[in-house]
Amino acid sequence: MGERAVLRQTLAIALLLLTTLAGQAAEWGSIAFSPRTGANGYSHNYDTKSTAQAWAMSYCDDNASDCRIVVNFQNACGAVAVGRNGGWGADWGPTRSSAEANAIAVCQSHDGGCRTKRWVCSK
Repeated sequence: MGERAVLRQTLAIALLLLTTLAGQAAEWGSIAFSPRTGANGYSHNYDTKSTAQAWAMSYCDDNASDCRIVVNFQNACGAVAVGRNGGWGADWGPTRSSAEANAIAVCQSHDGGCRTKRWVCSK
């Protein structure tokens, strides 16, 4: 195959990839969490980050005045993990298992016995 044919083939593959990626809608999600009470709220599959955050906050317990957004994710998953002494961590990943593992790793840098408290995916 000639150099021009390879270039054309490479460009065609790149165009196909860009078209596929451009067609994927942004699906935002967020998790809100209260370190004091453990209350949480979550959202997924929203068009904008701000909308996802607003819905996650609206689902967090009204008595949890310290509830705040701890993780945002787009076309991915998020998780919050809590430890036995009140430590916690939040993170995201491309899959549920990776988001949970990442959140647990963050939590373990503050506490022991960390376990997933909430997870959600937006894809």
